[in-house]
Amino acid sequence: MLGLPERTELNNGIGKRIPKEKFYSKLILTSAQERMFIDQVSSIRWTNKISPGSMNLSVSDGIQEIEVFEIILKGENVEDKLLKVIDEAIIHPILFVVRNESKERIFISFKETNDAGNTTVRQYYSTEWSSTGSISLDFAALSTGELYKNLTVQISNGLLIMNPDLELSDVVANDIEFQKALKEIEALENKIKKTLQPNKKLDLFHQLRYLKDKWGVKD
Repeated sequence: MLGLPERTELNNGIGKRIPKEKFYSKLILTSAQERMFIDQVSSIRWTNKISPGSMNLSVSDGIQEIEVFEIILKGENVEDKLLKVIDEAIIHPILFVVRNESKERIFISFKETNDAGNTTVRQYYSTEWSSTGSISLDFAALSTGELYKNLTVQISNGLLIMNPDLELSDVVANDIEFQKALKEIEALENKIKKTLQPNKKLDLFHQLRYLKDKWGVKD
């Protein structure tokens, strides 16, 4: 799967089925969260384990291994909120291969774990939808931390561009702020269109220009 070595596969490529009910019993879910699992997911399988033992990697950045989960959908899409329930229940990074009858998409989160063992998802990244089996990733790396960084950047669809002077956490934090700024820009543009008072319109335009200049957003 995805170009991974066979030695990463679980159960000779069959994987391990994870019953949806396992999340119900082990986690405290709201009725809305349970409904997401019921309505959106047909099945979940743990297909691959990427670790020092399966890919000759050293451990770095506190990452012992990276899991690959295959999620078969009932419909056309899956909500980030559902992936987040799974992600925050498992300390290791997870590469989600999300599929329906004809296409697939890859998701990965940037998440952090504190000293108490609590995991928090900061942001999700994903590829575009592609025909099933057509997505491959570059898994070349010397350590688990390097691989996690490389995969996150690849899957980000160009949103993350690494700087050798910055950590992945810094690049992700900058992207989160950029995405917020884009929403603010869109909201300001809509306000400008609806505003009739010249002075208020000019003030909004100055706010818009400031944000666009700050983040390098072209007209």
